[in-house]
Amino acid sequence: MLEFWFDSQISPLKKLMLLIAILAVTVLLYFKQPLELDAILMFLATGLIFLICRYCKLNYAIKKPTGLFYRILTWIPIALLLALIFMQMKNGDILLAGAQGIGFMALATCLFSPLSLFNKNKPQ
Repeated sequence: MLEFWFDSQISPLKKLMLLIAILAVTVLLYFKQPLELDAILMFLATGLIFLICRYCKLNYAIKKPTGLFYRILTWIPIALLLALIFMQMKNGDILLAGAQGIGFMALATCLFSPLSLFNKNKPQ
């Protein structure tokens, strides 16, 4: 889902509609059962780590996509996200907290990479 944001062939209008949909769902889930501030900040940080790992994959590990470094950069954000979701299990239901956390992560990814919205680069 997050690679949709970085695709240069998707129109900015569709990307903005995706951002608005993610924002609406995340806000609705927050009003239904709010996460604590520290959990929200950890999910936002996971979005930033996703961006850092994606940048490293595109610039440093693209020559060997089956290599260990590329795989580690792929699994770090996934492992962090799963750890944060299961950390919310102590509060009871993880479905709402997990969906809300994924929403905050996606929002962080979209908000901290605004140039990808209007990226007009030709695919290689």
